[in-house]
Amino acid sequence: MKTATVRDAQHHLSKLLIEVAEGEEIVLTKRGEAVARLMPIRSDPFESEVIWKNSIRQRDEALSDLPKTDRDLVAEMREDERY
Repeated sequence: MKTATVRDAQHHLSKLLIEVAEGEEIVLTKRGEAVARLMPIRSDPFESEVIWKNSIRQRDEALSDLPKTDRDLVAEMREDERY
C-alpha cells in the first residue's frame, strides 16, 4: 500500500488516480497521520459476496479447534442417522 501526503494529492491527483485504477491502494496522510484512503471501485458485484464467504470459511476453520458442544454433537448424530 502506497502513501501520499494531502499536498501531493492536490498537485498530482491525476497521476494518483491512474495508479488507483491499476489496483493500487493509496493512503493520504496529513502531518504524518492517515486521513483518507484512495482505492479502486470493485467492478464485480459478486466480489464482496466472495470475500464474505471466504471470511466465514476462515472463521469456521479457526473455530474448528474448539471442543464441540452437546448441541453440535446431537445435531451431527441426527444428520448421520438421516442420511
